[in-house]
Amino acid sequence: MPTMIDIDDFLPQVLLYAPNCSDLVAYRYIREAAREFCKRTRSWRESDSMTVTTPDCEAVSTFSDAEIMLIQRAELDGVPLLPQTVAWLDENEPDWQTTTDTGTARYITQTNPNTVSVVPKQSGTLTMRLLLKPSLSAMTFPKFLLDQWGTEIGKGAAGRILLIGTDDTGANPPFGERLLAEFEASLGSEAIVAAKGQQGARLRTKGSYL
Repeated sequence: MPTMIDIDDFLPQVLLYAPNCSDLVAYRYIREAAREFCKRTRSWRESDSMTVTTPDCEAVSTFSDAEIMLIQRAELDGVPLLPQTVAWLDENEPDWQTTTDTGTARYITQTNPNTVSVVPKQSGTLTMRLLLKPSLSAMTFPKFLLDQWGTEIGKGAAGRILLIGTDDTGANPPFGERLLAEFEASLGSEAIVAAKGQQGARLRTKGSYL
């Protein structure tokens, strides 16, 4: 499990550029910037393990304050599962949600945020490799986001605040646009860094579909 820190730890990175911003406003835009950062860079990667039980054969991710963005790999009792969309299952396994029959699971899908289902229904131990992003109500974040990319996330949050203005800060569109441009510019380069990892491995491309 990652080391999690309070959202307040990101405030200095935002208040550096929008010093009069209220905490509640800052929280909103810290979440927005962090979600965008994780979505574009795919930097929050975790492994998760949970028990899937009948009759629903659903499981909820153990990561609090996070949303599953992508399932990169999944296994049920060591047997690989293929990620599929709900639309694909509706077309190719039309009774997958309504049937009470059990069988050997072949697929994994998401019907709700942070909830996964195995198809056909089967109980067992589910292990997954996930890409995550902070939830819309997150009050904690992985510490590495602040340690490695706190400045970038702070600029993204402050840029949004200054672009539209608030009762506390007022608007400063030119400065806000500059901060957002710097945030946007960082996303491409940091995506490469996050994908390669600290070991400097050569990048490989492999599709995952959820």
